[in-house]
Amino acid sequence: MIVPLQAGSPVNVELFIILGMMGLLFLANLGVSVWIYRDAKRRNVSHAFAWGAGSFLSGFLGGIGAVVLWVLYFVVRDEQGSGGPSVRGES
Repeated sequence: MIVPLQAGSPVNVELFIILGMMGLLFLANLGVSVWIYRDAKRRNVSHAFAWGAGSFLSGFLGGIGAVVLWVLYFVVRDEQGSGGPSVRGES
């Protein structure tokens, strides 16, 4: 005999928490990838799509892969293209 209070639910709260965290990480990865693509396009980088797509796809290799690519982009972006104003506000 199953007591109703001990039966449990078919979907636990932990599943919703994990799915919510995965959704937030996916949206953060998508947002940063779009930002990198637009920044590279504004700076007239010839392979802006590759930076954006690589940033998005590296998120699926693990969080560290995406972070490494994002840092790499910020290090080399000033060397690759010019045209957009710097975030530092050089005058």
